[in-house]
Amino acid sequence: MKLVVSVSKTYTHRGNHRHKTSTKKRWHIYYYDEEGNFRTQRVNWIMAMYYKTQKRKRLKYVCTECLSQFVSLVKSHKEEVECPYCEV
Repeated sequence: MKLVVSVSKTYTHRGNHRHKTSTKKRWHIYYYDEEGNFRTQRVNWIMAMYYKTQKRKRLKYVCTECLSQFVSLVKSHKEEVECPYCEV
């Protein structure tokens, strides 16, 4: 399952140089895979519009019971998140 954190339109050959006006931009998604690795993938514009609705935010939380901090990927800040360190 992909946890998409960003969808953007960028040049295929990115870098610190000027691009010609005729250079095409492509849609890319930035996501975390099942192992937790950060990855990039090029997608078509229909899939890009779908992944825009599936984007997640990386938010910091503090557990009220064990007072530990952790980071979670959530779709909304209203979403309930369980502490990964508590054994409750």
